[in-house]
Amino acid sequence: MHIPKMRKESSPQATLDSTDASIGMLGGGGKQDGRPSEGWSAINYDSVVDHLIKSIKNPNLGKIGIYGRNEVGKAFVIEALRESAVLRNLFDRVICVTVPLNCDMEKVQKEIAGQICYDLTEANAVDMPHSVVNALEGLKFLLILVGINQHMKLETLRIPDSTPPVGSKIVFVAGSGQVCDEIEVDEKISLDYLLLWELFCQNVGEVLYRPKKVLAEQIVRMCRSCSHAVILVARALQNVDDLLIWKRVLMSLTVRPASHEAHIEALMVNVLRFSIDQLEDDKTRRCLKNLAHWNNYPEIASESAIGLWVRDGIVDDHDEGQKVLKNLVNANLLEVDENGQSVKFQDQDQNILVNLIFQPKENRMFLMRGGLDLTEPPEVEEWESAKEICLMHTGISELPQEPRCPSLSSLYLQRNYKLRRLSSSFFNQMPALEVLNLSRTRIRCLPESISQLVSLKRLFLNDCVLLRSISPAIGRLKQLEVFDLEGTKIINLPKEIECLTNLTSLGISITGTEPSDDSKTVIPHGVISSLLHLEELNLDVDADAKWWDTCAERVVSEVCNLKRLTTIKFFFPTLELLRQFNQLRKSMGHPSLAQFRFLVGNHANRIMNRLPSDIEFELERCERYLRYINGDGVLTDIKDILPQSDALFLERHANAKTLSELGINSMEQLKWCVLGECNELEVLIDASDTMHQEAMTESHCKSICLESLEFLYVYYMRNLRYIWKGSVQRGCLSSLKLLTLHKCPELTVIFSYEMLNNLYNLEEVTIEDCPAIKSLISCETSAGEVREMSHFLPMLKKLSLHYVPQLSSISCGLPIAPRLERLSFYDCPSLKSLSTDEVSSEHLKKIRGERSWWKDLEWRGHKPEHLDGIFAPIDTCDVP
Repeated sequence: MHIPKMRKESSPQATLDSTDASIGMLGGGGKQDGRPSEGWSAINYDSVVDHLIKSIKNPNLGKIGIYGRNEVGKAFVIEALRESAVLRNLFDRVICVTVPLNCDMEKVQKEIAGQICYDLTEANAVDMPHSVVNALEGLKFLLILVGINQHMKLETLRIPDSTPPVGSKIVFVAGSGQVCDEIEVDEKISLDYLLLWELFCQNVGEVLYRPKKVLAEQIVRMCRSCSHAVILVARALQNVDDLLIWKRVLMSLTVRPASHEAHIEALMVNVLRFSIDQLEDDKTRRCLKNLAHWNNYPEIASESAIGLWVRDGIVDDHDEGQKVLKNLVNANLLEVDENGQSVKFQDQDQNILVNLIFQPKENRMFLMRGGLDLTEPPEVEEWESAKEICLMHTGISELPQEPRCPSLSSLYLQRNYKLRRLSSSFFNQMPALEVLNLSRTRIRCLPESISQLVSLKRLFLNDCVLLRSISPAIGRLKQLEVFDLEGTKIINLPKEIECLTNLTSLGISITGTEPSDDSKTVIPHGVISSLLHLEELNLDVDADAKWWDTCAERVVSEVCNLKRLTTIKFFFPTLELLRQFNQLRKSMGHPSLAQFRFLVGNHANRIMNRLPSDIEFELERCERYLRYINGDGVLTDIKDILPQSDALFLERHANAKTLSELGINSMEQLKWCVLGECNELEVLIDASDTMHQEAMTESHCKSICLESLEFLYVYYMRNLRYIWKGSVQRGCLSSLKLLTLHKCPELTVIFSYEMLNNLYNLEEVTIEDCPAIKSLISCETSAGEVREMSHFLPMLKKLSLHYVPQLSSISCGLPIAPRLERLSFYDCPSLKSLSTDEVSSEHLKKIRGERSWWKDLEWRGHKPEHLDGIFAPIDTCDVP
């Protein structure tokens, strides 16, 4: 396994990337931002270690990078990997070496030799690298290198190449993700994020399913700079199923001050405010405020705190005070000492509560209010001293005419759905304003005083659905770097936008004009090409905009002049225009795009969108997303861009017969694949196609078909008969986690026996309205086939089978899903019996189905007694 040289040199003082910089504040077992490490002692490291072992076992990964700043967690995980029975059974040797601070590679080689019991005598010590290489050649080893940095000459180790399918592996343990990037690992894992995720889950409870899991992941990332914030939010969201509340906390965390120190403080203000809002009642909130103001000691006896509340008339008696205290401790707003006799605030919480949240109005630097019950804006006097104002998601319909805000740097007014206008002089006295967020308001235009915001750097107007025009005064905002107009109804862009030469990010949604109008006025000539610093461009156009057909080619040529562009969203009316875009960028020597969302083809509006909104949401989150609709040529026409894509949405293609027409190499990077209404498509993957492509290629390295695919969603496929046809190569679909099949009337079986060995990462299967399916797994097994696993589908956690009237067996008696947690059946009248091999999981938490079906169900083998206790009658409104 050759270890390449570092790609670039960087000094010891090199700045870490943004993720590392904020995660780095977590530290180890000591202080973090002035507060002690909390929660880590009780964390369940098992799931974190399992996640890492799963990556190590992945046959497609040879070099894995683990990075993070939590030294205590890192040490625990390294020791767990070193002692893991699973890894010791998998490898001949598990070697763990800490790299010296002086980067002495000779010492590392000696340590490796010592751990494999190889004698470096004086004779072979002269050529130590070759001696160590020779000793390792005959071993299948796991090498864990701890403490690597960018100064190490790792190529001098000369570690042997790995051997498939599960050969030797190297795990690099570093302080930053940047180091992992520079040594070109196959997978980079943030240990700090894994630990924070586990900390969040332990405090909030189960977060199993989308879209709650998606929101939870975003919340953890937003709070990653402070573990205390993670725990506070998690406790506040315990037993909360309302997704609007989850979204509200996410919105409240989007405040982004300039400095990291300010970020920590603003984060805690937002988190504490949300946590307080989630408390049971006003009485509990008043008790917290009382204790914050009047307790001047590091901690206070619990009885004294209750006595204080009784004395001040906040609670009626001691019992009520105990209940309040328990609620505050459960919310993590107070912590109890080791003896359980005293309580205290976290180090900085009391200061934030007193000075920023419960502070007298006239002295507030942060003015933060929220909630639909707020219908009047704060008094004008409160605006004057504020540096940051957050009035988000309120019932406010009017704001002051001309507030005096000499120090205001950030103004957040998003999600004020009743706010329809701002006075013409509203911005006249905000000379220091740098961030303005008016997204999701009902404003129809910006006042002329917007031109006074000469310091403005970030302007957000996204999803202002009534906004139809932008004043030419916008051209005076010379410092503007981020301008977001996505989700608006802008008719045309003002020519003056070309003056915003400092823009690095521009998002636009344009409805355009009537077909009879001049399309050149919608996006004036030269506007896009003038923005030479642009790194991100999101251009959203109405699907039925006729003017775009005549305008798109000119805009494409302007976009290709943007040398710094790394992120783009663009609608190409024709596939030929996408080809021109790619060829033009290559001819100009532009680097590959880091992120893109390309919409290609005739995207005429539909009366009904058949793709669920949560799937659309997931696709939009992908970094390199290609959507191709209403195509009618050969499917290979998109092969130029597909190899760079990690998500493909193919809908209503007129004549595609099989997905494998695209080619194995073209789909190597695909993680998401959504297919819908391709009525001629009969086979997703035809093995004969893949073998023919392998024979045609000159490469000696055989590609593995759909090896990276994690999510497959197929719907309304009238003629689909096979998911996979023919022999199955080892590793195909080995990353698949989620499979959904909806309305595929000709499909009779999902998995062949041969496929099962590859599906060891599959976590969720949903089958809906597929009337011909009789079993998930083919019952046709040749006599020569031998089981390689005690259970198939070892990671499957959720199985939903709805409207599958011919289903008579789940797996034809094969043992499956030892970790299954959720089972759901509806309208499966032919499924009259189950076996204990099909339902064998000890982790099963809920079975749903019709009550009469469950009552009549027969069991092959002894029915586990606990199943009746976890059965829940299904409600028809819960089934699509």
